[in-house]
Amino acid sequence: MKSSIICGLSLLVSGIAIAQTSQTPQTIVAPAQQVSPTAGATVGGNYSNIDQKGIGSDALVQQQGTANASFIEQTGTDAGNRNSVVVLQWGNVSALSGEENYSEIKQNGAGNNFTVTQQGDKNEVFGTQTGLDNTAIVQQGADLAQQAQDNLALVNQDGKGNFAEVQQRYDNNESTITQNNDAVNGVGNRSYQSQISDGNQTPGHKAIGTQYGDDNEIVQNQDSEYQPFGGNNYAEANQGDAAITAERAFSQQVQSGGYNNAYSTQYGSDNTSFQEQNGLVNTAEVHQNISSTGGDNYAEQYQVGGLNEAYINQNGKNHSASQEQYGVLNETIVIQSGGQMVGNQALTIQNGMNNDSYVNQMANGNIADVDQLGMNHVSVINQNSLGTAPGTGGSNTATVTQRNANVSLNRQTQRAAATKAHTF
Repeated sequence: MKSSIICGLSLLVSGIAIAQTSQTPQTIVAPAQQVSPTAGATVGGNYSNIDQKGIGSDALVQQQGTANASFIEQTGTDAGNRNSVVVLQWGNVSALSGEENYSEIKQNGAGNNFTVTQQGDKNEVFGTQTGLDNTAIVQQGADLAQQAQDNLALVNQDGKGNFAEVQQRYDNNESTITQNNDAVNGVGNRSYQSQISDGNQTPGHKAIGTQYGDDNEIVQNQDSEYQPFGGNNYAEANQGDAAITAERAFSQQVQSGGYNNAYSTQYGSDNTSFQEQNGLVNTAEVHQNISSTGGDNYAEQYQVGGLNEAYINQNGKNHSASQEQYGVLNETIVIQSGGQMVGNQALTIQNGMNNDSYVNQMANGNIADVDQLGMNHVSVINQNSLGTAPGTGGSNTATVTQRNANVSLNRQTQRAAATKAHTF
């Protein structure tokens, strides 16, 4: 019976691997935005419409109740460098308060910033900033007070040195942050998304971050508080694309619970991606240099639990991949391809039972190191593969260490030495 269970679980792992490695990035579909000044869009609620043009305007909106709508549009200049918006829509969740509120903010100019706080269910925030030095902060729900489920936050920033933060509490919330920078408009956007489920009804958040330009950072944190099975969260970080590469980009995704998915894509060189998952049946996927010839990227994945999948695909030269898994029936895959003169490095550490590791490296000077502690592990390393041209392969190094808990070897130390992600 035990062998049958393990065989069935192994087949399940294989199915996960196939689906995970061919995973299609998801999208958040925004509903039709309300058009100011259509007060009838929120029948039964209060309505506020503020249109400010000129120098140094401030706006403050406070609405309490259900189905309220706030529209704010600012067009600023540089004098004082200070346009500011604060919107507070609140109330305890009930039929009379704290539900279905709507906030839309449009800012155009220098030094604009907005803060939106919503408490309750089915609230929506749409924020657009164009200019320099903009900051956007969205808070939906609170740690102790309101449920704040089924909320939506969309933030779009275009300019120099933008910062966006979205915090969502309780269940089934969605957030998208899009930031655009280029050589003219500057570099260095920062994006932070935090979604925490607090045990009410159905967990499962979705966070998508997209950045164009160099020196940008994305941090996504999703905590289901349903160990080890709760979750169903999805995190996606996109930095650059085939037309606009992202240099020196940083991405961090942390998820707890089960059935979570983390997806990170980076185009260009000198990029870093971290993924951490704690629970069961999670998938983590990193793609670096999908269609370009850059190099010097680093990807790190850390998973604790069982039936987890970790996949890294790096194209180019001088890349490093690090994967750690603790538990049972986990699987890691590393694919490093390109025409590098200096090799790529892959490190895999697994601790538990029935874990599998696969490393596939192309061209020359590659290093593969696999350390597996426990029982019934599988390690497969292929070097000079994936269609390497004649004369370009060679000088590779492969090390595999497999042993059970009764054998003492000084390994399994990568987690302590690895660079940990940061928050803002």
